[in-house]
Amino acid sequence: MGSLDEVPLRPRSLRQARPAAAETPEDTPIPEQVWQRVPADELVTLVSLVLMAHDFPEYRARMAAEALCHGDLTGSSDTGVAELTTVHLAAVESGYVRPRAEPLMIADRGAAALLDYRRAPGLWAVGDAMDRAIVRAGRFGVGLVSLRGVGPFGRVGHHAARALPHGMIGLVLAAGGADEHPAHPLGMAAPAGAYPEFVLDVDIADAARNPAFAGFALMVDVLAGVLSGVADHDHDMGLLVLAIAPTTLRSADGFYRTASALFGSMLGWEGGAPIRYPGWREAQYLEQCRALGVPLSAPVRRELDSLAAGLGLPPLTSVE
Repeated sequence: MGSLDEVPLRPRSLRQARPAAAETPEDTPIPEQVWQRVPADELVTLVSLVLMAHDFPEYRARMAAEALCHGDLTGSSDTGVAELTTVHLAAVESGYVRPRAEPLMIADRGAAALLDYRRAPGLWAVGDAMDRAIVRAGRFGVGLVSLRGVGPFGRVGHHAARALPHGMIGLVLAAGGADEHPAHPLGMAAPAGAYPEFVLDVDIADAARNPAFAGFALMVDVLAGVLSGVADHDHDMGLLVLAIAPTTLRSADGFYRTASALFGSMLGWEGGAPIRYPGWREAQYLEQCRALGVPLSAPVRRELDSLAAGLGLPPLTSVE
């Protein structure tokens, strides 16, 4: 049986979300004007070039840059380019992450596969695993990839959302590693019909405040850690990546209408404040960043300009 992973997939772009219904100005604030703003595409390109200078192949560098900039483009700058040098480049320079490491296929069972990425960059590897799951889901209706041996990967919601342009549902669970629990252990993305796509990114700090956290942590450890074999590898990271093609089970029109009804029913107002589901505000923030530029704190902007200068490139353009 030939490999199901050979079908090329285009990298997920930092896409424009569907136009949302009109909101009050208070619903999603415009990025702070005191921060310096830069063009979104220019930011992703610079991060790509910096990663290439650290031995990332070009296609991996672009995917990794999109994953890293996802935080800045959706309003979570603490997990965005602020981590470029302190987390991701530091992991490469220490030898913990190997930019050109090739994944090893351990088991291939058609709809499911197990891979060891052998310390490849997580920013690229988790997206690559989702792409493999999408290919399998296109054939079997569901694609499951269990993986281990990856470096830091950013927010799992971004990797889950790679399934959205294919009309699929994406799910990513992460467990293990030196810190025991990743900061974002669960991400899910689903088409929302006529509304902005549903993208959930669970923060471990929020989950820990839930009385059911112990059960949640065990569930993630079983599905992402035990299944991938990460329990046998100290300081390793295990993940479960799942893609589901809804139209293999029901009509596209039926799924679209049901999703529209579900997510439309989630919208409302309470106490003068809008009620929205995960993904709505992020989609609006992304639109604002594309129109107004991506806000960067002064220290992050200086660091990026310094990295650009080291590569003989001009500093990032300021959006006025």
